Amino acid sequence: MPTQVQQLARELQAYGFQIRLAPPPKRGAYGLFESKSRTLWIAPVTIPLGIARQTFLHEAVHAIQSCPSGQLTPLGVSGPLNPVVEREISAILLRNYHHTNRLLEREAFLMQAQPDAVPRLQALLKRRCRTPS
Repeated sequence: MPTQVQQLARELQAYGFQIRLAPPPKRGAYGLFESKSRTLWIAPVTIPLGIARQTFLHEAVHAIQSCPSGQLTPLGVSGPLNPVVEREISAILLRNYHHTNRLLEREAFLMQAQPDAVPRLQALLKRRCRTPS
């Protein structure tokens, strides 16, 4: 994992999440979060593509969205986005996601682009999730 996300990765693991640097079980995906097993997959190809940080942050958002119940619920995050990026995210969401998942995905796409995503996600992890007993 990229250095800038390693502390967040360790914290997610302390909260009972598994992180696998392996191809996700969904063909063609760069990353995947499975709530039932509390597992994040990050495809190794994201490293040479230069998108490992964004992919990890995206899936970390979904992991935190799954707290406390296992059902993904919005975090209520917002932040600035370049209008071109905003349009691209909207197009991806309309094309690839069921309308009930769009808010969850929008938050993940938004956070992966934020320079302060790691500390924000660390705070949300502590607020929403419980460590395993």
